Amino acid sequence: MQFINNYRGIAILLIVLIHAIGTINNDDSAILHSLGLLLDNSTILFVVVAGYLFSSLSTNFNYLQYLKHKFKIIIIPYFFFSLPAIFIYMSGLKSTHFWIDMDWINSLSFVSQYLYFMVSGAHLVTLWFIPMIIPLYLFSPAMLYAKNKKILGIFFLVSLIPALWFGRPEFSVNNAIWTVYFLPTYLLGMLLWQQPRIYEKLAKYSGLILFSYIVVYLWLSWDSAFSTSVDLLWKMALSVILIAFSKRHLAKKNKCLNMFARLSFYLYFVHGYFIAAFRILYTQYFSAEMTGLFAASASFVLTLLFTLASFVMIKLILHEKSKIFIGL
Repeated sequence: MQFINNYRGIAILLIVLIHAIGTINNDDSAILHSLGLLLDNSTILFVVVAGYLFSSLSTNFNYLQYLKHKFKIIIIPYFFFSLPAIFIYMSGLKSTHFWIDMDWINSLSFVSQYLYFMVSGAHLVTLWFIPMIIPLYLFSPAMLYAKNKKILGIFFLVSLIPALWFGRPEFSVNNAIWTVYFLPTYLLGMLLWQQPRIYEKLAKYSGLILFSYIVVYLWLSWDSAFSTSVDLLWKMALSVILIAFSKRHLAKKNKCLNMFARLSFYLYFVHGYFIAAFRILYTQYFSAEMTGLFAASASFVLTLLFTLASFVMIKLILHEKSKIFIGL
C-alpha cells in the first residue's frame, strides 16, 4: 500500500501546482501551457485515491462509525477553515466574486449567506470539493453493496453516462452535478483496489506509457483543450497510469511524498488561502516583473512552504487539541 500513499502525495502536489500556475501570467511559456493542459481537472487523481482507500479500509464496515470519523476529520475542519473566507465576504472586505452575484448575496440574511457559502463551497476556490464529496460518504453503503455483489464494474460504467452527459460545470451551486461528475472517478478507485491487475499489467512499462500519454494528450489538446467530459476519461486513464507507475517505481516509503500524503486534506483545505493571497500580491505588485516559469515556480514553492508553516504553527499552539480543529 506504500505505493498508493506515494501516489496520493503526488496527486496533492499536482493539484497545488495547477492552482499555483493559475495565479500568474504564463508569458506564453510552452512548459506552463503544457502543465496547464495536463494538470487541469487533476482533482480527479485525488478522488480516485479516495475511492481506492475507502475500498481497502472497508472491511468490517460500520456506517455510523464511518460517518463519525469523516465528521471529525473532514466536516469539522471544513467549518474551521471556512470561517476566515466567509468572514471576508460577509464583512464586506471582499465585495466581488468571480461567479456569484454579490448584490444577491448581500440581500440575504447573515444566516442565509453563511449557509449558502457552506453548502456551495463558493467562499474559497478550493473548498467546493467538500460539499461535492459528502454525498459519496453518505451513499457509501450502496457502493459497498455493488462491490460485495461483484457488480462494481457495471455500477462504474452506468455512472459514466450522466457524468459524460453533464460534464464538469465551470461554476455551479448545484453540488449534485459535481458529485455526479466525480462519482465514476471514486468508483474507479474502488475498482482498482478490487481488480489490481488493471494497473499491475501496466506497471512494467508504466514509464513508457506515461511518456506516451503526455505526448499524445498534448498533441491532441494543444490548440483546443478537451471538453470536461472527454477530459474525464483522459484523467481517469492518467490515474491508472500513475498508480501503475507508483507500483513499479515508488513502492518504497518516500519521506517527502509520505508527508504530503499524510497532510493531503490539510493542504487541500489551506492552500487556497495562500493561492488567493499570492494572486492579489502578484496582480498588484509583481505582474510586470515576474512572469512565466520563474513566477509559477515561486508561487508553487511559496504556497507549499507557507501551508506547511501554518500546519506547524497550529500544532505548536494547539498541540493535541489541533485534532479537534484540523483533524490531525
